[in-house]
Amino acid sequence: MEALRFLNGATLKFMSGGGGDKSRAGFTSRVIVITETDGMDQQGASSRESDKITQLEARTRAYGARKRIYMECTVSTEGGRTWQEYLNGTRSRVVLSCPHCESWVTPEREHLKHWQETTSQVAARNQARFVCPQCQQDWSDDDRQRAHAGACLLHHGQDIAADGTMSGTAPETDTLGFRWSGVNNLFLTAGDMASDEWRASRTSDEENAEREMRQFVWCLPVASSKSSETSLPLHDLTHRINPYPKGFVPPDAKLLTCGIDLGKYLAHWVVVAWSDGATGHIVDYGRLEIASPDLGVEKAILLALREFHEQMQEGFPVHDAPEERRPLQLMWIDAGYMTDVVYNFVREHPGRCILPAVGRGAAQQRQQWYNRPTSTGSVVKYIGEGFHINLLEGSGTYLAEVNADHWKSWVHQRLVTPMGQPGAMTLYAAQPSEHLSFAKHLTAETKMEEYVVGRGVVTKWERIRKNNHWFDALYNACALGHYAGVRLLPSAGPPPQAPPRSHSQAGRIPFVNLDGWRFGGRDH
Repeated sequence: MEALRFLNGATLKFMSGGGGDKSRAGFTSRVIVITETDGMDQQGASSRESDKITQLEARTRAYGARKRIYMECTVSTEGGRTWQEYLNGTRSRVVLSCPHCESWVTPEREHLKHWQETTSQVAARNQARFVCPQCQQDWSDDDRQRAHAGACLLHHGQDIAADGTMSGTAPETDTLGFRWSGVNNLFLTAGDMASDEWRASRTSDEENAEREMRQFVWCLPVASSKSSETSLPLHDLTHRINPYPKGFVPPDAKLLTCGIDLGKYLAHWVVVAWSDGATGHIVDYGRLEIASPDLGVEKAILLALREFHEQMQEGFPVHDAPEERRPLQLMWIDAGYMTDVVYNFVREHPGRCILPAVGRGAAQQRQQWYNRPTSTGSVVKYIGEGFHINLLEGSGTYLAEVNADHWKSWVHQRLVTPMGQPGAMTLYAAQPSEHLSFAKHLTAETKMEEYVVGRGVVTKWERIRKNNHWFDALYNACALGHYAGVRLLPSAGPPPQAPPRSHSQAGRIPFVNLDGWRFGGRDH
């Protein structure tokens, strides 16, 4: 049965949280009642519309301010729809008048006392009492019953006097959001709840038991195993501007690297100039249009890469000396998409100036952890900081495997380093609004710390917006800079042996040698 029509003309329509979008479309209503809210606050994998809650809410739009939407759910996580609606609403709580001191209080989990020191579940049940948060007097179950007889609902920002008079301004919101917890559950005694607490504190699966107590007894969101670090402010990023115009290289720059992130219709690229102390300046960035509808995706990507490479051969003018041009020495191309096309393009340019690269990390498409090899051999030819270079068997092609989580963290560290200090990264001179799209890509992921069984606390990046392509291109350009000798701190070991460079070799990079090859030349 999908609907009930009452004799007064009202209709009760049932809408499932499952099924396709059309199961929640085509019906308007002034009142919507949603249960198990947190189970429907995510967009379906095949859905073209928004999440299911928003779809249901849209059914009331025709009624304007007369609409009423009721939501109910066990609290899941801090990011779940239920808890967010509560925080963004009135954040109301049930207040009770203490039978002893007559103060208005809201006992919580920490006010369930006397069970913690007991040695058995039976003793915990017998000895447990709620205590008044104000006077610390024990409440019997009869006291708790009497306190609820005169309970009030107090909104966030309000106070209540001893006589029950409320003062203060409630939040300006259309949402009445309130929670109740174990103390308000009069079906259970304090001993019943203490018995569950005693059991949960001694179970072998302590984490699961804690989730159960928080969600089903105390109406609290589950404490996440993840912790988010401070994100990079978008406004600050767009103002990290150096006086060098777009496309100009700082005079003290010694190396130019480029990262490219490929897509079916667009390829995003970033060029970084490196000076001493891992000081990076983003000389230019942009998008290559891929003519996939006209040429087919494989041919279109190959053609775009060839045209870009030819364009980069012209080099970049040096600021204050535009007659001098610096070549782009090194390029890594993300080979996670159209891998064979990237390999074919790289083979057209033998040497180690251009390499395919794949990122390993939680936010990458395949969500693979990066595994750092311990030694070089027939396959692994070079091991760097958060990356290594493999020789692909039978192809003669080298592949860079990059720890994406490590290098994304490294990029953000450069972007929060105060300008003018070693290790700071800057953007070319432009109005901040011109860098807004670029900055959004660089802030499309957030850094999280999470405990993973078998690995301990790991740092990883999680995507919060879809478009992060310039971020991927930039971290590859930075890892490539490290490969070529860019260092924030001096190495503890002996410096790498580099052959002397003549004036004609000014654009060559002799930092890394693979099987007789040297960046910037073809010494083999």
